[in-house]
Amino acid sequence: MSFMLGRWLWRNFRKLDIFLDKHAFLLALALIVLFIRVPTIAEPYWYGDEAIYLTLGNSLRAGERLYVDIIDHKTPLIYYFALFSGSQFGFRMLGTAATIVSTIAFYILLKDFFVRKSQRLFALIIFILYTNLPRFEGNIPNGETFVMMFALLGILAFRQTRLYQAFLQPSRKLPHRSYIVKSTSNTIWLLISGALMGLATLTKVPAIFDFAMFFMVGWFVYVEAISRAKANEVTFTQALLASRSSLGSIVTQLGIVFVGWLSVILISIVYYFLRGSLPQYIDYGLLYNFRYAGSWNPQFPSALIAFFFTLKGKVLLFGVWVYILTVLHKHFSKAFLFASSWLGLTLFAATLSNRPYPHYFLQVFPALAIIVAITVWIIVLTIRRCKPGKNGVLLCETDSTKPVIEAAGTFIVISTLLVTLNLLHVRPYPTLRYYDLFYKLATQQISWEEYRDQFNPVLKDNYQVAKILRRSPDMEVFIWGNNPLLYALSGKNPVGRFTVAFHIDDFNAYQETITAIEAKKPTLVVVMKDQVPLPGLREYLMSEYIPNSEYPTMTVWRRSTR
Repeated sequence: MSFMLGRWLWRNFRKLDIFLDKHAFLLALALIVLFIRVPTIAEPYWYGDEAIYLTLGNSLRAGERLYVDIIDHKTPLIYYFALFSGSQFGFRMLGTAATIVSTIAFYILLKDFFVRKSQRLFALIIFILYTNLPRFEGNIPNGETFVMMFALLGILAFRQTRLYQAFLQPSRKLPHRSYIVKSTSNTIWLLISGALMGLATLTKVPAIFDFAMFFMVGWFVYVEAISRAKANEVTFTQALLASRSSLGSIVTQLGIVFVGWLSVILISIVYYFLRGSLPQYIDYGLLYNFRYAGSWNPQFPSALIAFFFTLKGKVLLFGVWVYILTVLHKHFSKAFLFASSWLGLTLFAATLSNRPYPHYFLQVFPALAIIVAITVWIIVLTIRRCKPGKNGVLLCETDSTKPVIEAAGTFIVISTLLVTLNLLHVRPYPTLRYYDLFYKLATQQISWEEYRDQFNPVLKDNYQVAKILRRSPDMEVFIWGNNPLLYALSGKNPVGRFTVAFHIDDFNAYQETITAIEAKKPTLVVVMKDQVPLPGLREYLMSEYIPNSEYPTMTVWRRSTR
Protein backbone atom coordinates (compact mmCIF):
# COMPACT_ATOMS: atom_id res chain seq x y z
CA MET A 1 0.00 0.00 0.00
CA SER A 2 2.75 2.44 0.97
CA PHE A 3 4.63 1.48 -2.21
CA MET A 4 1.59 2.36 -4.39
CA LEU A 5 1.11 5.65 -2.51
CA GLY A 6 4.77 6.47 -3.04
CA ARG A 7 4.48 5.82 -6.79
CA TRP A 8 1.34 7.97 -6.98
CA LEU A 9 3.08 10.82 -5.16
CA TRP A 10 6.15 10.51 -7.38
CA ARG A 11 4.06 10.54 -10.60
CA ASN A 12 2.18 13.66 -9.51
CA PHE A 13 5.37 15.31 -8.35
CA ARG A 14 6.88 14.68 -11.78
CA LYS A 15 3.78 16.12 -13.49
CA LEU A 16 4.02 19.22 -11.31
CA ASP A 17 7.73 19.52 -12.04
CA ILE A 18 7.15 19.25 -15.81
CA PHE A 19 4.31 21.81 -15.59
CA LEU A 20 6.46 24.26 -13.63
CA ASP A 21 9.36 23.78 -16.03
CA LYS A 22 7.15 24.28 -19.09
CA HIS A 23 5.47 27.39 -17.69
CA ALA A 24 8.38 28.77 -15.69
CA PHE A 25 8.36 32.13 -17.47
CA LEU A 26 4.63 32.67 -16.98
CA LEU A 27 4.94 31.75 -13.32
CA ALA A 28 7.82 34.21 -13.04
CA LEU A 29 5.56 36.92 -14.48
CA ALA A 30 2.94 36.14 -11.85
CA LEU A 31 5.54 36.35 -9.08
CA ILE A 32 6.85 39.69 -10.41
CA VAL A 33 3.33 41.15 -10.38
CA LEU A 34 2.77 39.82 -6.86
CA PHE A 35 6.05 41.31 -5.68
CA ILE A 36 5.32 44.75 -7.16
CA ARG A 37 1.87 44.75 -5.57
CA VAL A 38 2.91 43.61 -2.08
CA PRO A 39 2.41 47.12 -0.59
CA THR A 40 -1.26 47.08 -1.60
CA ILE A 41 -2.05 44.64 1.23
CA ALA A 42 -0.93 47.22 3.81
CA GLU A 43 -2.84 50.18 2.40
CA PRO A 44 -5.64 51.63 4.54
CA TYR A 45 -9.17 52.37 3.33
CA TRP A 46 -8.22 55.58 1.56
CA TYR A 47 -9.39 55.46 -2.06
CA GLY A 48 -12.89 56.79 -2.84
CA ASP A 49 -13.94 54.66 -5.83
CA GLU A 50 -12.73 51.46 -4.19
CA ALA A 51 -14.73 52.36 -1.08
CA ILE A 52 -17.86 52.89 -3.21
CA TYR A 53 -17.43 49.46 -4.81
CA LEU A 54 -16.99 47.81 -1.40
CA THR A 55 -19.96 49.71 0.04
CA LEU A 56 -22.22 48.58 -2.78
CA GLY A 57 -20.85 45.06 -2.38
CA ASN A 58 -21.84 45.13 1.32
CA SER A 59 -25.30 46.41 0.41
CA LEU A 60 -25.76 43.64 -2.17
CA ARG A 61 -24.69 41.11 0.46
CA ALA A 62 -27.42 42.49 2.72
CA GLY A 63 -30.02 41.80 0.02
CA GLU A 64 -30.41 45.26 -1.46
CA ARG A 65 -31.10 45.59 -5.18
CA LEU A 66 -28.50 47.30 -7.32
CA TYR A 67 -29.71 50.53 -8.99
CA VAL A 68 -32.92 50.45 -6.90
CA ASP A 69 -31.93 50.34 -3.21
CA ILE A 70 -28.30 51.35 -3.75
CA ILE A 71 -26.93 53.36 -6.69
CA ASP A 72 -23.74 54.13 -8.51
CA HIS A 73 -23.28 55.03 -12.16
CA LYS A 74 -21.24 52.11 -13.53
CA THR A 75 -22.28 48.86 -15.14
CA PRO A 76 -22.75 46.04 -12.61
CA LEU A 77 -19.82 43.60 -12.68
CA ILE A 78 -17.41 45.77 -10.66
CA TYR A 79 -19.88 45.76 -7.74
CA TYR A 80 -20.27 41.99 -7.89
CA PHE A 81 -16.50 41.63 -7.83
CA ALA A 82 -16.56 43.68 -4.62
CA LEU A 83 -19.41 41.51 -3.29
CA PHE A 84 -17.43 38.37 -4.05
CA SER A 85 -14.27 39.80 -2.46
CA GLY A 86 -15.94 40.60 0.87
CA SER A 87 -13.23 43.00 2.08
CA GLN A 88 -10.60 45.41 0.88
CA PHE A 89 -7.95 42.70 1.16
CA GLY A 90 -10.05 40.31 -0.91
CA PHE A 91 -10.73 43.02 -3.48
CA ARG A 92 -7.03 43.84 -3.74
CA MET A 93 -6.21 40.16 -4.22
CA LEU A 94 -8.87 39.84 -6.90
CA GLY A 95 -7.40 42.88 -8.65
CA THR A 96 -3.95 41.30 -8.42
CA ALA A 97 -5.26 38.06 -9.94
CA ALA A 98 -6.88 40.04 -12.79
CA THR A 99 -3.58 41.84 -13.43
CA ILE A 100 -1.66 38.55 -13.51
CA VAL A 101 -4.12 37.15 -16.07
CA SER A 102 -3.79 40.35 -18.12
CA THR A 103 0.02 40.16 -18.02
CA ILE A 104 0.11 36.56 -19.23
CA ALA A 105 -2.49 37.28 -21.92
CA PHE A 106 -0.53 40.31 -23.09
CA TYR A 107 2.69 38.29 -23.32
CA ILE A 108 0.94 35.71 -25.50
CA LEU A 109 -0.43 38.48 -27.72
CA LEU A 110 3.05 39.95 -28.18
CA LYS A 111 4.17 36.76 -29.95
CA ASP A 112 1.99 37.77 -32.91
CA PHE A 113 3.83 41.04 -33.42
CA PHE A 114 7.45 40.59 -32.32
CA VAL A 115 9.72 37.78 -33.46
CA ARG A 116 12.57 38.78 -31.17
CA LYS A 117 12.28 37.94 -27.49
CA SER A 118 14.02 41.19 -26.59
CA GLN A 119 11.22 43.19 -28.20
CA ARG A 120 8.55 41.18 -26.41
CA LEU A 121 10.37 41.54 -23.12
CA PHE A 122 10.70 45.30 -23.51
CA ALA A 123 6.98 45.73 -24.26
CA LEU A 124 6.15 43.45 -21.36
CA ILE A 125 8.26 45.52 -18.94
CA ILE A 126 6.44 48.70 -20.00
CA PHE A 127 3.09 46.97 -19.53
CA ILE A 128 3.93 45.55 -16.10
CA LEU A 129 5.30 48.81 -14.74
CA TYR A 130 2.42 51.01 -15.84
CA THR A 131 -0.37 48.59 -14.91
CA ASN A 132 0.96 47.81 -11.41
CA LEU A 133 2.75 50.87 -10.09
CA PRO A 134 0.75 53.62 -8.38
CA ARG A 135 1.74 56.23 -10.96
CA PHE A 136 -1.53 55.71 -12.84
CA GLU A 137 -3.28 54.03 -9.91
CA GLY A 138 -2.32 50.57 -11.15
CA ASN A 139 -2.17 49.41 -7.53
CA ILE A 140 -5.92 50.01 -7.09
CA PRO A 141 -8.49 47.49 -8.40
CA ASN A 142 -10.37 50.03 -10.51
CA GLY A 143 -12.78 49.12 -13.28
CA GLU A 144 -10.00 49.45 -15.84
CA THR A 145 -8.11 46.62 -14.12
CA PHE A 146 -10.89 44.15 -14.88
CA VAL A 147 -11.74 45.68 -18.27
CA MET A 148 -8.13 45.08 -19.31
CA MET A 149 -8.34 41.44 -18.28
CA PHE A 150 -11.55 40.76 -20.22
CA ALA A 151 -10.35 42.76 -23.24
CA LEU A 152 -7.04 40.90 -23.48
CA LEU A 153 -8.74 37.53 -23.02
CA GLY A 154 -11.20 38.57 -25.72
CA ILE A 155 -8.34 39.38 -28.07
CA LEU A 156 -6.71 36.02 -27.28
CA ALA A 157 -9.97 34.30 -28.25
CA PHE A 158 -10.13 36.45 -31.40
CA ARG A 159 -6.61 35.26 -32.29
CA GLN A 160 -8.08 31.81 -32.97
CA THR A 161 -10.42 33.12 -35.66
CA ARG A 162 -9.85 33.10 -39.39
CA LEU A 163 -10.45 36.85 -39.55
CA TYR A 164 -7.58 37.70 -37.20
CA GLN A 165 -5.30 35.20 -38.91
CA ALA A 166 -6.07 36.84 -42.25
CA PHE A 167 -5.01 40.15 -40.71
CA LEU A 168 -1.63 38.75 -39.69
CA GLN A 169 -1.16 36.78 -42.92
CA PRO A 170 -2.92 38.53 -45.81
CA SER A 171 -2.07 35.60 -48.09
CA ARG A 172 -4.53 33.41 -46.18
CA LYS A 173 -7.90 33.22 -47.88
CA LEU A 174 -10.97 34.27 -45.95
CA PRO A 175 -13.60 31.54 -45.56
CA HIS A 176 -16.87 31.83 -47.48
CA ARG A 177 -19.99 32.70 -45.52
CA SER A 178 -21.36 29.18 -45.88
CA TYR A 179 -18.13 27.77 -44.41
CA ILE A 180 -18.29 30.19 -41.49
CA VAL A 181 -21.75 28.95 -40.58
CA LYS A 182 -20.67 25.32 -40.83
CA SER A 183 -17.30 25.79 -39.10
CA THR A 184 -18.16 25.23 -35.46
CA SER A 185 -14.69 26.02 -34.14
CA ASN A 186 -14.34 29.40 -35.87
CA THR A 187 -17.88 30.41 -34.91
CA ILE A 188 -17.37 29.46 -31.26
CA TRP A 189 -14.18 31.52 -31.02
CA LEU A 190 -15.94 34.50 -32.62
CA LEU A 191 -18.78 34.21 -30.10
CA ILE A 192 -16.39 33.81 -27.16
CA SER A 193 -14.36 36.87 -28.18
CA GLY A 194 -17.54 38.93 -28.39
CA ALA A 195 -18.86 37.57 -25.09
CA LEU A 196 -15.63 38.46 -23.28
CA MET A 197 -15.88 42.00 -24.62
CA GLY A 198 -19.46 42.00 -23.37
CA LEU A 199 -18.19 41.18 -19.88
CA ALA A 200 -15.68 44.02 -20.21
CA THR A 201 -18.53 46.38 -21.12
CA LEU A 202 -20.55 45.20 -18.12
CA THR A 203 -17.54 46.12 -16.00
CA LYS A 204 -17.19 49.62 -17.46
CA VAL A 205 -18.88 51.13 -20.52
CA PRO A 206 -15.70 52.56 -22.17
CA ALA A 207 -14.68 48.94 -22.86
CA ILE A 208 -16.81 49.36 -25.99
CA PHE A 209 -13.76 51.01 -27.53
CA ASP A 210 -11.65 47.89 -26.92
CA PHE A 211 -14.47 45.94 -28.58
CA ALA A 212 -14.29 48.27 -31.59
CA MET A 213 -10.74 47.00 -32.19
CA PHE A 214 -12.21 43.83 -33.72
CA PHE A 215 -13.92 45.96 -36.33
CA MET A 216 -10.66 47.79 -37.04
CA VAL A 217 -9.04 44.41 -37.73
CA GLY A 218 -11.89 43.61 -40.10
CA TRP A 219 -11.41 46.96 -41.82
CA PHE A 220 -7.69 46.38 -42.43
CA VAL A 221 -8.38 42.88 -43.74
CA TYR A 222 -10.84 44.39 -46.22
CA VAL A 223 -8.38 47.12 -47.23
CA GLU A 224 -5.79 44.43 -47.92
CA ALA A 225 -8.34 42.46 -49.97
CA ILE A 226 -9.07 45.54 -52.09
CA SER A 227 -5.34 46.14 -52.59
CA ARG A 228 -4.82 42.59 -53.84
CA ALA A 229 -7.83 42.82 -56.12
CA LYS A 230 -6.70 46.18 -57.47
CA ALA A 231 -3.37 44.68 -58.48
CA ASN A 232 -5.27 42.41 -60.88
CA GLU A 233 -8.03 44.78 -61.98
CA VAL A 234 -8.06 47.86 -64.16
CA THR A 235 -10.19 50.21 -62.04
CA PHE A 236 -10.93 50.74 -58.37
CA THR A 237 -14.61 49.88 -58.98
CA GLN A 238 -13.62 46.55 -60.46
CA ALA A 239 -11.39 45.90 -57.45
CA LEU A 240 -14.32 46.59 -55.14
CA LEU A 241 -16.49 44.14 -57.06
CA ALA A 242 -13.73 41.53 -56.99
CA SER A 243 -13.42 41.83 -53.22
CA ARG A 244 -17.15 41.32 -52.54
CA SER A 245 -16.68 37.79 -51.26
CA SER A 246 -14.04 39.00 -48.79
CA LEU A 247 -16.39 41.72 -47.57
CA GLY A 248 -19.16 39.18 -47.08
CA SER A 249 -16.86 36.93 -45.06
CA ILE A 250 -15.64 39.83 -42.90
CA VAL A 251 -19.14 41.15 -42.23
CA THR A 252 -20.39 37.67 -41.34
CA GLN A 253 -17.58 37.02 -38.88
CA LEU A 254 -17.89 40.44 -37.27
CA GLY A 255 -21.64 39.88 -37.08
CA ILE A 256 -21.03 36.73 -35.05
CA VAL A 257 -18.66 38.65 -32.77
CA PHE A 258 -21.36 41.28 -32.29
CA VAL A 259 -23.91 38.57 -31.46
CA GLY A 260 -21.56 37.28 -28.75
CA TRP A 261 -21.22 40.78 -27.29
CA LEU A 262 -24.92 41.56 -27.56
CA SER A 263 -25.89 38.23 -25.96
CA VAL A 264 -24.04 39.14 -22.76
CA ILE A 265 -25.65 42.60 -22.66
CA LEU A 266 -29.11 41.08 -23.25
CA ILE A 267 -28.55 38.53 -20.48
CA SER A 268 -27.88 41.41 -18.08
CA ILE A 269 -31.04 43.17 -19.28
CA VAL A 270 -33.12 40.02 -18.77
CA TYR A 271 -31.60 39.54 -15.31
CA TYR A 272 -32.54 43.02 -14.16
CA PHE A 273 -35.97 42.66 -15.76
CA LEU A 274 -36.59 39.53 -13.69
CA ARG A 275 -35.31 41.39 -10.62
CA GLY A 276 -37.86 44.12 -11.28
CA SER A 277 -35.21 46.79 -11.73
CA LEU A 278 -34.80 47.10 -15.50
CA PRO A 279 -35.75 50.82 -15.78
CA GLN A 280 -33.27 51.69 -13.02
CA TYR A 281 -30.56 49.55 -14.63
CA ILE A 282 -31.01 51.33 -17.94
CA ASP A 283 -31.11 54.76 -16.27
CA TYR A 284 -28.20 54.42 -13.85
CA GLY A 285 -26.12 51.51 -15.16
CA LEU A 286 -26.21 52.35 -18.86
CA LEU A 287 -27.60 55.76 -19.82
CA TYR A 288 -26.19 57.74 -16.90
CA ASN A 289 -22.71 57.18 -18.34
CA PHE A 290 -23.57 59.54 -21.20
CA ARG A 291 -24.62 62.23 -18.74
CA TYR A 292 -21.50 61.63 -16.68
CA ALA A 293 -19.29 61.93 -19.77
CA GLY A 294 -20.70 65.33 -20.62
CA SER A 295 -20.84 66.89 -17.17
CA TRP A 296 -17.16 67.90 -16.87
CA ASN A 297 -16.04 71.09 -18.60
CA PRO A 298 -12.26 71.61 -18.40
CA GLN A 299 -10.66 74.86 -19.56
CA PHE A 300 -8.54 74.67 -22.72
CA PRO A 301 -6.07 77.22 -24.18
CA SER A 302 -8.11 77.79 -27.35
CA ALA A 303 -11.49 77.12 -28.95
CA LEU A 304 -9.86 74.79 -31.51
CA ILE A 305 -8.32 72.59 -28.82
CA ALA A 306 -11.63 72.61 -26.94
CA PHE A 307 -13.35 71.40 -30.12
CA PHE A 308 -10.95 68.49 -30.47
CA PHE A 309 -11.93 67.37 -26.97
CA THR A 310 -15.62 67.27 -27.89
CA LEU A 311 -17.19 64.06 -29.14
CA LYS A 312 -17.28 65.40 -32.71
CA GLY A 313 -13.66 66.51 -32.48
CA LYS A 314 -12.47 63.13 -31.22
CA VAL A 315 -14.39 61.30 -33.94
CA LEU A 316 -12.84 63.61 -36.54
CA LEU A 317 -9.30 63.09 -35.23
CA PHE A 318 -9.69 59.33 -35.04
CA GLY A 319 -11.25 59.25 -38.51
CA VAL A 320 -8.29 61.16 -39.93
CA TRP A 321 -5.89 58.75 -38.23
CA VAL A 322 -7.70 55.70 -39.63
CA TYR A 323 -7.60 57.32 -43.07
CA ILE A 324 -3.81 57.77 -42.77
CA LEU A 325 -3.38 54.16 -41.67
CA THR A 326 -5.56 53.00 -44.55
CA VAL A 327 -3.73 54.95 -47.23
CA LEU A 328 -0.28 54.00 -45.92
CA HIS A 329 -1.14 50.51 -44.64
CA LYS A 330 1.54 48.84 -46.79
CA HIS A 331 4.19 51.04 -45.15
CA PHE A 332 3.25 49.93 -41.63
CA SER A 333 3.87 46.66 -39.85
CA LYS A 334 0.92 44.65 -38.56
CA ALA A 335 2.07 45.47 -35.05
CA PHE A 336 1.83 49.19 -35.72
CA LEU A 337 -1.53 48.98 -37.52
CA PHE A 338 -2.99 46.99 -34.64
CA ALA A 339 -1.43 48.92 -31.76
CA SER A 340 -1.89 52.44 -33.13
CA SER A 341 -5.57 51.79 -33.91
CA TRP A 342 -6.07 50.24 -30.49
CA LEU A 343 -4.32 53.11 -28.75
CA GLY A 344 -6.44 55.62 -30.64
CA LEU A 345 -9.62 53.84 -29.53
CA THR A 346 -8.55 53.48 -25.90
CA LEU A 347 -7.39 57.10 -25.77
CA PHE A 348 -10.88 57.99 -26.98
CA ALA A 349 -12.24 55.87 -24.10
CA ALA A 350 -9.90 57.41 -21.52
CA THR A 351 -10.91 60.95 -22.52
CA LEU A 352 -14.62 60.24 -22.89
CA SER A 353 -15.47 62.47 -19.93
CA ASN A 354 -12.31 64.66 -20.18
CA ARG A 355 -11.67 64.08 -16.49
CA PRO A 356 -8.06 64.16 -15.24
CA TYR A 357 -8.17 60.85 -13.36
CA PRO A 358 -4.96 58.84 -13.90
CA HIS A 359 -6.64 55.42 -13.75
CA TYR A 360 -8.69 56.22 -16.87
CA PHE A 361 -5.47 55.96 -18.85
CA LEU A 362 -4.67 52.42 -17.69
CA GLN A 363 -6.73 51.30 -20.66
CA VAL A 364 -4.19 52.72 -23.15
CA PHE A 365 -1.10 50.96 -21.81
CA PRO A 366 -1.34 47.57 -23.58
CA ALA A 367 -1.34 49.32 -26.97
CA LEU A 368 1.17 51.93 -25.81
CA ALA A 369 3.62 49.25 -24.68
CA ILE A 370 3.58 47.79 -28.21
CA ILE A 371 4.06 51.24 -29.76
CA VAL A 372 7.01 52.04 -27.48
CA ALA A 373 8.62 48.69 -28.30
CA ILE A 374 8.23 49.42 -32.02
CA THR A 375 9.79 52.86 -31.54
CA VAL A 376 12.79 51.50 -29.65
CA TRP A 377 13.34 48.79 -32.24
CA ILE A 378 13.26 51.34 -35.08
CA ILE A 379 15.92 53.35 -33.25
CA VAL A 380 18.07 50.27 -32.64
CA LEU A 381 17.70 49.14 -36.26
CA THR A 382 18.61 52.60 -37.53
CA ILE A 383 21.74 52.73 -35.36
CA ARG A 384 22.81 49.30 -36.60
CA ARG A 385 22.43 50.38 -40.22
CA CYS A 386 24.25 53.67 -39.79
CA LYS A 387 27.97 54.35 -39.64
CA PRO A 388 30.03 57.55 -39.64
CA GLY A 389 31.26 58.65 -43.04
CA LYS A 390 33.61 61.36 -44.19
CA ASN A 391 33.48 64.69 -42.39
CA GLY A 392 31.50 63.10 -39.57
CA VAL A 393 28.37 62.64 -41.68
CA LEU A 394 26.23 59.70 -40.57
CA LEU A 395 25.47 57.37 -43.48
CA CYS A 396 22.52 55.00 -43.19
CA GLU A 397 21.69 52.04 -45.37
CA THR A 398 18.05 51.15 -45.80
CA ASP A 399 16.10 49.33 -48.47
CA SER A 400 12.80 51.16 -47.97
CA THR A 401 11.06 54.16 -46.47
CA LYS A 402 9.03 51.91 -44.17
CA PRO A 403 11.08 52.54 -40.97
CA VAL A 404 10.91 56.30 -41.55
CA ILE A 405 7.15 56.33 -42.04
CA GLU A 406 6.57 54.03 -39.10
CA ALA A 407 8.86 56.16 -36.92
CA ALA A 408 6.79 59.21 -37.86
CA GLY A 409 3.65 57.29 -36.95
CA THR A 410 4.95 56.29 -33.53
CA PHE A 411 5.99 59.90 -32.90
CA ILE A 412 2.47 61.13 -33.72
CA VAL A 413 0.82 58.54 -31.49
CA ILE A 414 3.05 59.03 -28.45
CA SER A 415 2.99 62.83 -28.81
CA THR A 416 -0.81 62.79 -28.95
CA LEU A 417 -0.97 60.86 -25.70
CA LEU A 418 1.52 63.16 -23.93
CA VAL A 419 -0.22 66.31 -25.14
CA THR A 420 -3.58 64.91 -24.00
CA LEU A 421 -2.25 64.17 -20.52
CA ASN A 422 -0.86 67.69 -20.31
CA LEU A 423 -4.00 69.45 -21.58
CA LEU A 424 -6.23 67.52 -19.18
CA HIS A 425 -3.81 68.21 -16.31
CA VAL A 426 -3.48 64.54 -15.44
CA ARG A 427 -1.18 64.34 -12.45
CA PRO A 428 0.23 60.85 -11.85
CA TYR A 429 0.85 59.68 -8.29
CA PRO A 430 4.41 59.55 -6.90
CA THR A 431 5.90 56.07 -7.06
CA LEU A 432 9.16 56.28 -5.10
CA ARG A 433 7.42 57.89 -2.13
CA TYR A 434 4.82 55.09 -2.15
CA TYR A 435 7.45 52.36 -1.86
CA ASP A 436 9.58 54.38 0.54
CA LEU A 437 6.63 54.66 2.92
CA PHE A 438 5.99 50.94 2.73
CA TYR A 439 9.66 50.19 3.35
CA LYS A 440 9.61 52.37 6.45
CA LEU A 441 6.49 50.61 7.66
CA ALA A 442 7.95 47.15 6.98
CA THR A 443 11.17 48.03 8.79
CA GLN A 444 9.25 49.61 11.70
CA GLN A 445 10.70 53.07 11.11
CA ILE A 446 7.16 54.45 11.26
CA SER A 447 4.00 53.15 12.92
CA TRP A 448 1.01 51.94 10.93
CA GLU A 449 -0.92 55.03 12.05
CA GLU A 450 1.82 57.29 10.66
CA TYR A 451 1.81 55.25 7.44
CA ARG A 452 -2.00 55.40 7.23
CA ASP A 453 -2.27 59.17 7.66
CA GLN A 454 0.01 59.81 4.66
CA PHE A 455 -2.69 58.61 2.27
CA ASN A 456 -5.59 60.87 3.19
CA PRO A 457 -5.93 63.48 5.95
CA VAL A 458 -9.42 62.25 6.87
CA LEU A 459 -8.23 58.74 7.75
CA LYS A 460 -7.26 59.47 11.35
CA ASP A 461 -10.82 60.55 12.11
CA ASN A 462 -12.31 57.80 9.95
CA TYR A 463 -10.60 54.99 11.83
CA GLN A 464 -11.76 56.42 15.17
CA VAL A 465 -15.34 57.02 14.03
CA ALA A 466 -15.51 53.55 12.42
CA LYS A 467 -15.09 52.03 15.90
CA ILE A 468 -18.15 53.97 17.07
CA LEU A 469 -20.18 52.97 14.01
CA ARG A 470 -19.35 49.29 14.42
CA ARG A 471 -20.86 49.37 17.92
CA SER A 472 -24.17 50.61 16.54
CA PRO A 473 -26.91 47.96 16.46
CA ASP A 474 -28.10 49.30 13.09
CA MET A 475 -26.85 47.92 9.81
CA GLU A 476 -27.30 51.37 8.29
CA VAL A 477 -25.89 54.80 9.05
CA PHE A 478 -26.09 58.09 7.20
CA ILE A 479 -22.97 60.04 6.24
CA TRP A 480 -23.50 63.48 4.77
CA GLY A 481 -20.41 64.19 2.70
CA ASN A 482 -18.14 62.55 0.17
CA ASN A 483 -16.70 59.97 2.52
CA PRO A 484 -17.63 56.47 1.30
CA LEU A 485 -14.43 55.28 2.98
CA LEU A 486 -16.27 55.32 6.30
CA TYR A 487 -19.05 53.06 5.01
CA ALA A 488 -16.54 50.51 3.71
CA LEU A 489 -14.33 50.70 6.80
CA SER A 490 -17.18 50.28 9.28
CA GLY A 491 -19.03 47.68 7.21
CA LYS A 492 -22.24 49.73 7.45
CA ASN A 493 -24.68 50.39 4.64
CA PRO A 494 -25.95 53.84 3.63
CA VAL A 495 -29.38 55.11 4.57
CA GLY A 496 -31.03 55.80 1.25
CA ARG A 497 -29.77 54.98 -2.23
CA PHE A 498 -26.61 57.08 -2.39
CA THR A 499 -23.10 56.61 -0.99
CA VAL A 500 -21.79 60.15 -1.53
CA ALA A 501 -23.12 63.70 -1.37
CA PHE A 502 -22.19 64.51 -4.98
CA HIS A 503 -24.61 61.85 -6.21
CA ILE A 504 -27.36 63.36 -4.07
CA ASP A 505 -26.47 66.72 -5.62
CA ASP A 506 -26.43 65.28 -9.15
CA PHE A 507 -29.90 63.80 -8.83
CA ASN A 508 -31.29 66.65 -6.73
CA ALA A 509 -32.32 63.95 -4.25
CA TYR A 510 -32.36 66.17 -1.13
CA GLN A 511 -35.95 65.52 -0.10
CA GLU A 512 -35.66 61.83 -0.96
CA THR A 513 -32.63 61.58 1.33
CA ILE A 514 -34.31 63.40 4.24
CA THR A 515 -37.36 61.15 3.82
CA ALA A 516 -35.13 58.05 3.95
CA ILE A 517 -33.44 59.28 7.15
CA GLU A 518 -36.80 59.98 8.79
CA ALA A 519 -38.08 56.54 7.79
CA LYS A 520 -35.00 54.53 8.84
CA LYS A 521 -34.19 56.63 11.95
CA PRO A 522 -30.54 55.50 12.11
CA THR A 523 -28.91 55.52 15.52
CA LEU A 524 -25.91 57.45 14.17
CA VAL A 525 -25.51 60.20 11.59
CA VAL A 526 -22.13 61.57 10.50
CA VAL A 527 -21.82 65.06 9.05
CA MET A 528 -18.59 66.05 7.28
CA LYS A 529 -17.51 69.60 8.15
CA ASP A 530 -16.27 70.47 4.66
CA GLN A 531 -19.63 69.69 3.06
CA VAL A 532 -22.29 72.22 2.06
CA PRO A 533 -25.30 71.61 4.38
CA LEU A 534 -28.01 69.23 3.21
CA PRO A 535 -31.30 71.20 3.15
CA GLY A 536 -33.42 70.17 6.13
CA LEU A 537 -30.81 67.92 7.75
CA ARG A 538 -29.65 70.28 10.49
CA GLU A 539 -33.20 71.03 11.61
CA TYR A 540 -34.02 67.33 11.77
CA LEU A 541 -30.82 66.50 13.69
CA MET A 542 -31.48 69.27 16.21
CA SER A 543 -34.94 67.86 16.94
CA GLU A 544 -34.10 64.13 17.03
CA TYR A 545 -30.33 63.80 17.68
CA ILE A 546 -27.60 65.09 19.94
CA PRO A 547 -23.92 65.66 19.04
CA ASN A 548 -22.10 62.57 20.28
CA SER A 549 -18.51 63.13 19.18
CA GLU A 550 -16.58 65.99 17.58
CA TYR A 551 -13.60 65.43 15.30
CA PRO A 552 -11.56 67.85 13.18
CA THR A 553 -13.24 66.68 9.96
CA MET A 554 -16.66 65.44 11.10
CA THR A 555 -19.35 65.37 13.76
CA VAL A 556 -21.10 62.21 14.93
CA TRP A 557 -24.74 62.64 15.95
CA ARG A 558 -26.55 60.05 18.09
CA ARG A 559 -30.30 59.62 18.13
CA SER A 560 -31.69 60.85 21.46
CA THR A 561 -34.09 58.80 23.60
CA ARG A 562 -36.30 61.75 24.54
